[in-house]
Amino acid sequence: MEEANVQQQQKVEQKEEPSKEKPKGPGIVSKIRGVIGNYKRVIEVARKPTKEDFMSSAKITGSGIVLLGAIGFVIFLIYFLVVK
Repeated sequence: MEEANVQQQQKVEQKEEPSKEKPKGPGIVSKIRGVIGNYKRVIEVARKPTKEDFMSSAKITGSGIVLLGAIGFVIFLIYFLVVK
């Protein structure tokens, strides 16, 4: 009986799983270099907008702000009229 226990114990020792360590990827320094490279590429491609581009962006942004203000004012009026 003791021999059976010893044999089972040996089988269990043989079946030990390999360590489950995560494989190491690129280091933190290479990740930072990659991000900085991406930033450099964006800055190289970027350009100052023309006056026409700027004005169209300003018009679209302004109209969006006015639209949101109008929606807020309508909600305020509905609330004011319903509560009174």
